[in-house]
Amino acid sequence: MKRRLWSALCLLTILAVRVNAAGASLPSCCPPLDAAAKALAEKQFDAAATGFGAVAADASTPAFVRGLALLGSAQTATARRDAAAATAAWQRLAADATVPPLYRDIAQRQLAEAERRKQGLPGRDPAAYRVKLPSLPEPSVVLHVSPTGNDQNDGSESKPFRTVERARNAVRDLMRKSPLPRGGAKILIAGGEYSAREPLTLTTVDSGTAEAPVVYQAEPGQTPVFRGGVRVAGWKSIADAQMREKLDPSVRDRVLQADVKALGVTDLGDATDLRRRPELFVDGVPQTLARWPNEGFVKTGEILGADTFTQWGIQGCKDGKFQYVEDRPSRWLDEPDARLYGYWFWDWYEEYQKVSQIDAGARAFTLAKPYSNYGYRKDQRYYATNLFREIDSPGEWYLDRRTGVLYWLPPDGVDASKVETVLSVMDRPFITMSDVNHVTILGLTFQEGRGDAVHIARGADCLIAGCTLRRLGGDAIVIDGGLRHGIFGCTMDTLGCGGARVAGGDRKTLTPGGHFVENCTVSNISRLKRTYTPAVHLDGCGNRIAHNLFERMPSSAMRIEGNDHLIELNVVRNVVQESDDQGGIDMFGNPLYRGVVIRWNRWSDIVGGTHCGAAGIRLDDMISGITLHGNLFERCGAALFGGVQIHGGKENLVDGNVFIDCFAGVSFSRWGEKRWLESIEQFLPQANREPYATRYPDLAGIKKDADVSFISRNLFAHCQSVFLRDGGIEKAALNTVSDQSVDPRVVCEELLLSAPLPLDEMGPYEHPWRR
Repeated sequence: MKRRLWSALCLLTILAVRVNAAGASLPSCCPPLDAAAKALAEKQFDAAATGFGAVAADASTPAFVRGLALLGSAQTATARRDAAAATAAWQRLAADATVPPLYRDIAQRQLAEAERRKQGLPGRDPAAYRVKLPSLPEPSVVLHVSPTGNDQNDGSESKPFRTVERARNAVRDLMRKSPLPRGGAKILIAGGEYSAREPLTLTTVDSGTAEAPVVYQAEPGQTPVFRGGVRVAGWKSIADAQMREKLDPSVRDRVLQADVKALGVTDLGDATDLRRRPELFVDGVPQTLARWPNEGFVKTGEILGADTFTQWGIQGCKDGKFQYVEDRPSRWLDEPDARLYGYWFWDWYEEYQKVSQIDAGARAFTLAKPYSNYGYRKDQRYYATNLFREIDSPGEWYLDRRTGVLYWLPPDGVDASKVETVLSVMDRPFITMSDVNHVTILGLTFQEGRGDAVHIARGADCLIAGCTLRRLGGDAIVIDGGLRHGIFGCTMDTLGCGGARVAGGDRKTLTPGGHFVENCTVSNISRLKRTYTPAVHLDGCGNRIAHNLFERMPSSAMRIEGNDHLIELNVVRNVVQESDDQGGIDMFGNPLYRGVVIRWNRWSDIVGGTHCGAAGIRLDDMISGITLHGNLFERCGAALFGGVQIHGGKENLVDGNVFIDCFAGVSFSRWGEKRWLESIEQFLPQANREPYATRYPDLAGIKKDADVSFISRNLFAHCQSVFLRDGGIEKAALNTVSDQSVDPRVVCEELLLSAPLPLDEMGPYEHPWRR
């Protein structure tokens, strides 16, 4: 136990510079700092204190090294059990505005934890890193809704309303007479199914206040389900002999049909347009729109378009015409609405295309406008879909929009009369909230819509909590503007697009939005739009993503744009499974996206990609000044990327992370001074103006030291490489390399950091509102 405590106090317990498995050594930008850290590890306290003090006093030392030296001084005093000296050292570090904010934050936390220990409490308080949710008061008004109710009732428990809209109107009627009394209003929604064809629309008049919120909540222990689809019944064998003959003989007698117009469905949508396309679900499982090949992709043949171009040495065309290689497409000449889905030029961007013509003689596709954004080239991945003739694999289906007939090949062993088949119909959000304040949606389920589930625009202090959002064609929740809106404890899965799109705060004034996504599980998303539809797309200023589990996604789990966001204590695994040149988290394209902190997250098994690869964290095209601290990377990186990939940015601080069994630790794609200066030119006016100049003092040197980032206190264990393409210009200090794999929990407790990684806090936690 003493050994563990001692090791936790040290900056490092082993020499900071070692030889990695590939035979290259990690350089240090400050050997005196390494010597002081080694002295501390060996309990040579006088030498450590002298060494750290000298480095901290050297004005020519880089700011991040000075921060490490001040941190080392405080830890030396702590190791000596000199509480007064340790407190003074932490206070000095906390007050030093010249060192990176990370080290000041560490000092502030150390001081706070010391105070807790004086009170006999554990130093670290997990609750300090959890959102403070509103405490819902005892309501003054309670209304009830039930699937067996009647909108002519009074909304009492014994005479509930039938619809939530009626309950909303009842609350409006009350508020027209006088403001809601303290405690507000609660609409209790009984379990069961509610057919949704129109959004529940909430506006300013439906707002509550902090003392009198309006809450739409599931009855305790019950599950209200709002469904945007229709059950498909009356399945029968195909009656039209000509249609039967188009199918493969092995399935002709097994494919079933149903008339969806007879079910009241008049809007048949589009085969592939997002938020308009219907889907077929069987016992909750999405079926496959008939396609070829049944799995995976084929490759484009020769490019035949006339509007050619060359980019990065790659030849392509802007007009969509190319040869197909296999014989199969020549069978589709009578298909009325064939679509192709492909990564047409880059493997990080895909889209659907309509087929205008198939020339069997030339073995060529001609696509309809609009063409793909990036053009087309040979040997790119694609597949064909919305093809009646390709109903040949169990679970495939097709909707003939000319006749309104739905065709389906049931999975093996499935009796169509004994399963629930649902066609999604509703193409608008289930709930829209515009300029609404203090409204909570709690414990509801939304499913089988063609579009998004919930939209919130502007307003303040609204909360979506404990909800399940699934089997949707769009995003689960969209928050656009406003202040302090939250998504908490929700389950989002089987989505056509992403989990949550959250934008809030003002980047011009750097005013925080205060939005949060916390304690949620998001999985199996981006089914219809495979790229740029992450679990959370975060934009604006001053928002937070924490304690979530994100898994099983074809591309990124998070895309972050803007300033001063906090990404912490999430678990991200098995993402970037199909696209290329992406990361578990992705940032792109603006050197003024500063103040973002990504700390204490667990990134596991992110090894996809085709050409460039996949990273745990990817800072792309000029992203600079980002702090990556205390993250655990397990089996991350592939092709050209490490667990962290930095492309063209600078002043990123990669500190105190653990890399285990990664393809590489940190990879770099350096731009050089010329490209850097040319690219940042458009951002310089804003960089020199307030509040940016004061909030981010490093912007004063934005033109200097292109490609230089700071890499400190990391452990690289059993990684194939430590750095890739660093060029020897990165500022590194106190990094440790081991050729052996390690147990992350042992590492966190004994080997590396001044405090263990909070592994037990990463990911979701128990809460009464969590689904």
